[in-house]
Amino acid sequence: MNKSRLILLKELFLYGVIGVISSSVDALLFKALITYWLENYLIVNSISVIAGILISFTLNLYFNFKTFDNILKRFISFFSVGIFGMLLSSMILTVGDKLNIDIFIVKLASIVIVAAIQFVLNKLLSFRKEEKING
Repeated sequence: MNKSRLILLKELFLYGVIGVISSSVDALLFKALITYWLENYLIVNSISVIAGILISFTLNLYFNFKTFDNILKRFISFFSVGIFGMLLSSMILTVGDKLNIDIFIVKLASIVIVAAIQFVLNKLLSFRKEEKING
């Protein structure tokens, strides 16, 4: 196995671990807010997803991709990917609600689907290494 494939596997593994942490915060916050505070699952989803995005960006920045140049630009890119994921998650929640599926089960399923898409987008956009031009 070549070095670049090993690096990709390591990044994918760490992204998964970090994803479990941030998705757990997302899911637990969603469950707590929907149970004790708001019934509107779309508002609650927005709050919980944003919390997950902030945790995920910070952990991926420092422990996984370790790419510290252009942090604001990377954050905007990561946050944009996260908002795309939130919109996708909200669509999945709406479909699940219309099908009368337990909203928390739908939320958990949406996390898995969205996380896979976001890994690819964040790897390609938010945390790609800037190419250095030798001159």
